[in-house]
Amino acid sequence: MPSVIITGADRGLGLAFCKEFLARGWTVFAGKFLESYNLLEQEQSQLAQREKNQNLHIIPLDVGDTASIAKARDLVAQQTKSLDMLISNAALMGQVQCSIDEPPMDLEAPWNSYRVNALGPVHMVEHFLPLFENGGMKRLCFISSEVSCILLMKHRPGNSYPYCMSKSSMNMGIRLMHNLLYKKGYTFRLYHPGWMKKQMEDGSLSEFAVLDPADTASHASKYFEAPLRDEHRLVMYDYLSQEWPY
Repeated sequence: MPSVIITGADRGLGLAFCKEFLARGWTVFAGKFLESYNLLEQEQSQLAQREKNQNLHIIPLDVGDTASIAKARDLVAQQTKSLDMLISNAALMGQVQCSIDEPPMDLEAPWNSYRVNALGPVHMVEHFLPLFENGGMKRLCFISSEVSCILLMKHRPGNSYPYCMSKSSMNMGIRLMHNLLYKKGYTFRLYHPGWMKKQMEDGSLSEFAVLDPADTASHASKYFEAPLRDEHRLVMYDYLSQEWPY
């Protein structure tokens, strides 16, 4: 049975990924950060009662905290010797009103976005690498964004400098990891999920967006799981299967 660890699995796209891969027969290690949300626990309970399925494991995980990542790695390692896939989904918008046309800019606030969005994915791979080494797939998947694309970036009101810049930095980190790990058998997926509805604590979805996280997860999971002809290329695809320059 293949296994995957998913960060930011408390709600929305992360939770939808958990459900999608559980339905596909995977063992899922779900990184939980938001204490106020219990949607993961509800899913775990329903699986156990409805299907006698014990394949969802909830792991406390703050990808912006190296100690938390190390502890999560140890917890996962107690239950399995290998992982096949990483889905790096956790992200932090950070300070929204943060741009040169909306002064003053707080030079300290952006670091939270960088720790989670740019450095978190790299630290996840670093700490979990021994488990991925034992996995059969060695598939590393990362949720990026259209705002990470420097070439196509346009000014829009509400664009957060910390979020946009940290997502671009994440892409560079993925490129550096690809340069090192592809020759060792690792394959990479970079994905722009589109503008999705936010999931509330009661499980409902906001109407202030376009896409349902479940639909995006269904599309993305197929892209993550299937082999590609040109695995040597590091490419960002979106929810419409379109390629983005990044």
